[in-house]
Amino acid sequence: MAYDAGTRPDAGREAAAKAAPSAADASHRTGKRMTTSRRSADRAVVFVRLTLALLGGALLVTGYLTTALGGQVNPVTDPVSDYVFHGAGGTLFMVAVVLLIVAGLVLQAGMNGARMPRNRVTGVLFGLWYTGLLLCVVFPGDQLATDQTLSGQLHRVGGAMLFICLPVACWILARGLHPDPRWVGFASWIRRFAATVLACAAMFGVAQLVPWLPKGLLERVALGAELALLVALALAVRRAAR
Repeated sequence: MAYDAGTRPDAGREAAAKAAPSAADASHRTGKRMTTSRRSADRAVVFVRLTLALLGGALLVTGYLTTALGGQVNPVTDPVSDYVFHGAGGTLFMVAVVLLIVAGLVLQAGMNGARMPRNRVTGVLFGLWYTGLLLCVVFPGDQLATDQTLSGQLHRVGGAMLFICLPVACWILARGLHPDPRWVGFASWIRRFAATVLACAAMFGVAQLVPWLPKGLLERVALGAELALLVALALAVRRAAR
């Protein structure tokens, strides 16, 4: 019996033999992608743990400064940056700020590992937040309210960037998380924490114009709210990575 060249039995077997390796290759590539994704998620969890440790270190250093220098710097009326004018306070203040900067960078690495959706504006705002922290530590504020030095002015600019850029970045970030089912549950919490930071920062800003308001206390509350925002963001990354 004669067969057409396109319908002989050998042709079917040859096609099946060619298709088998292709299916195996596709399965291998899928497995490799899943393994890579799992490794990235595991790294994200490690980065989150490191972030929380760094934030805890910054909080401990600040708490020590508050206790050790409570007689020189009033935590209700004096800003946190006044610690730099008293003994080892300058070095410890710098350590606390550096810990905060490193915590932010490590957290961003964790966000990358967990594939958290972000846009370029968020990255720019995080960069401006780091810049504000650096300005605050490099340029001391004015020790007296009547002083008007260039260093003090740059310190105030850094403080404004510090209290505005991070919560705005997280607010924009939360908006971008809503369409993604993995992140929608965290978006509202991140937005609430961001709004809290902005409200606390606004109260601290008002205290710059109203002398009888507890400027030091309001600043510490705003800083605490920023730490809470970073912790909330880190916990969201850890939950999504698991």
